[in-house]
Amino acid sequence: MSALTFAPQKPLLLLLNGAIHTLDPERPMVSAVAIDLAAGQIIATGDSGDIRRLAGSLTDTIDLRGRTVTPGFSDAHTHLVHYAQARLDVDLHGVTSESEAVARVVERASRTPAGAWIVGRGWDANAWPGQRFPSRRSLDAAMPEHPVALWNHDLHSLWASSRALSAAGITRETPDPHPGRIGHDHSGEPDGMLYEDAVALVSDRIAPPSEDTLARELGVIQTELLAHGITGVHNIENARSLRLLQRMRATGELRLRVLYYIPRHSLPSALDLGLQADLGDDWLRFAGIKVFMDGALGSHTAAMLAPYEGEPGNLGMLTTTADEAEALVREATAGGIGLAIHAIGDRAVHAALDGIEAVSRAGRMTFGASGASLPVVRVRLEHVQLASDADIARMASLGVVASVQPFHAVVDRDTAERSWGERFRRAYAYQRMRTAGIPLALGSDVPVDTPDPLRIIHAAVARNNDETPERPPWLPGEALSLRQAIWAYTQGAAWAGGQEKRLGSIQRGKLADLVVFDEDPFIMPPDRLASLPVAATIVGGQLAHGSLS
Repeated sequence: MSALTFAPQKPLLLLLNGAIHTLDPERPMVSAVAIDLAAGQIIATGDSGDIRRLAGSLTDTIDLRGRTVTPGFSDAHTHLVHYAQARLDVDLHGVTSESEAVARVVERASRTPAGAWIVGRGWDANAWPGQRFPSRRSLDAAMPEHPVALWNHDLHSLWASSRALSAAGITRETPDPHPGRIGHDHSGEPDGMLYEDAVALVSDRIAPPSEDTLARELGVIQTELLAHGITGVHNIENARSLRLLQRMRATGELRLRVLYYIPRHSLPSALDLGLQADLGDDWLRFAGIKVFMDGALGSHTAAMLAPYEGEPGNLGMLTTTADEAEALVREATAGGIGLAIHAIGDRAVHAALDGIEAVSRAGRMTFGASGASLPVVRVRLEHVQLASDADIARMASLGVVASVQPFHAVVDRDTAERSWGERFRRAYAYQRMRTAGIPLALGSDVPVDTPDPLRIIHAAVARNNDETPERPPWLPGEALSLRQAIWAYTQGAAWAGGQEKRLGSIQRGKLADLVVFDEDPFIMPPDRLASLPVAATIVGGQLAHGSLS
């Protein structure tokens, strides 16, 4: 049993007779854990007989009856408020053609007043016959009285009707914003497609739902995430979302631990205020800034070293240069602020690492270790869907975290093969990155894909989508073992956010965030992982979902 100083006046919870995977390398398996409920912390782990001796008059004891326990899952890449808003919009996931998408939106328009906006999201032209992006004309013909704005699956492009384009003041003379592009038809008129920053020309005209509406939806979302075993998230959003989460923290409505990343343009303000990573509490804590290096695979805007297959002039969009990345990394880390750098294509990964390496070479990379006044901060690349072997080695040598989303790999496999040709063989290289020594953190990128960690872990282990089990595994050499995937969803996520001393494993002094399973995921067939139910979720020693009886 780990050493402890027991204060009997505090309520204590003992979980006994379990198969507890601690992810503590010095003691990976125990049968019992003791939790100080007042502090929400683990005070001891060990053998059930030893832990039972801690019982006193203020102790609750739970017999796990052999059930399996792991640390709580931390989703390392979410957009929670965007997810709440997305659930209020027309859902276009899974539509198989432009006409089917239009028909689904028409149903919403039939019960929406004329002139009011219709917003939807989730369509993916890469899954449609011909793989061609849609046009405003089909929306205009079906819904002439409504401005319509429909987000692509990857959220990096928007399909808009003529009324929506008009509301945004977009004409054939409107210049492309940087970085971004307005699509045009053969006659030079806007065709209804907007890419990257051009999306904001329309989306900024749409009034968002009220904070009360979003807060109610976030309450439902939190209940669902807790039911999946998620106890914390790394959330990447704007000031309005941060204010809403602060409101929920103040009113006790925030039931997940949130590590927060703010947009790149907020860095000067954060530095002026002296804002540093680790400011906050165990429910809502600041971590760093989000930087976009490029776009996305589905919208063909991810920045590539060689053109997309069949598009000789298209190298995607490099939205931040290596020099700009260098300046951002230097300023942020010197100020005690971490960075989450979106880099999907191999050119984006290369440019981001050029910037990081330039700061490191000059001796100006500060991860907090060199000064007691600075917090621990981490530099991480988000997505890393395609990278050269040399850049994977650079990531490892520079100590850069790979924050990846395994469900993207199994959903986007056909698009990657069509768009990248033979390059797809080095895509989504999770095992190669792990073997090179790169810390992995797993997440969902919700609302882009499912937030269910068991489905995502299944994708990482089986390299397949549980909805299409008949397909062979995709690039199976890049599969993670179950223990590696769970490590990346717990300890890896904690490391990525500089929270490894508080979260990620079942050890004395860490927060008591746990997931309980009736069945042991470590011994079941991998094809059952995606449907494995969570028996209970514990946050800070308190039951947040399910039952321990």
